[in-house]
Amino acid sequence: MKVLGFMPLHYGKEYLKESLLSIKDHCDKIVIAYSKNPSQGHGTNLTCPDSEEEMINIANEVLGDKLIWHYASGYSQEFQHRAVKYQYSAGYDLILSIDADEVFEGVEVALKYAYENKERYYGIKGYINFWRSFDYACFDGFRPIRIENTKAFNSDQNIECPMTVYHFSTCQREEIMRYKYNVFGHASEVRKEWLDKIYYGWNPENNFGDLHCVSLNLWNAVPFDKTTLPESLKQHSNFDKYLI
Repeated sequence: MKVLGFMPLHYGKEYLKESLLSIKDHCDKIVIAYSKNPSQGHGTNLTCPDSEEEMINIANEVLGDKLIWHYASGYSQEFQHRAVKYQYSAGYDLILSIDADEVFEGVEVALKYAYENKERYYGIKGYINFWRSFDYACFDGFRPIRIENTKAFNSDQNIECPMTVYHFSTCQREEIMRYKYNVFGHASEVRKEWLDKIYYGWNPENNFGDLHCVSLNLWNAVPFDKTTLPESLKQHSNFDKYLI
């Protein structure tokens, strides 16, 4: 089974090392499609806090000769950015996609599941969305597609693929939070004053619910036992922080 890893990247140095480490041993090559500018349909006058130099240095250190660094310039929509993977997928059985704020666990089982089943696209049913720290998380029924079986000549989806995804979208430093909510794909849908009133208004002593930035009545933060995390995340600088 030959596996191509793929990551679309614009910002995300905070968990990039741990993200790449979680898939490195399961991929023959890993394509990082780097875009200097936002690629999800929304622009900004703000400067991206994460530089290309910082992120390519991390990627080189982790991946070595497994890394393919692709300059993904000129894309105005997310699907265009993510489609870069098809420029490299010839000869591969599976494409394993990961975002820079995700860390995977149980990759081998998930790849075997996708390889042995008949559908083309595989949604992951094990997302854990960390909220403001490693001690709280939110859960939902979303199952983003993260594996594609290139040998399946259909467009069917299987959303029962077993894998744990530690997702740090709402567990990042403030300069990234204030940047990303101007440029990510749902920027125009974010609830009014969500970042200041809900995200930064929350703390463990004021643990109110309904936290998702777009969808209502979906996210509530519940305690998470961070001692169960992979060793790479236990070594992360955010591991012991009360709030991030």
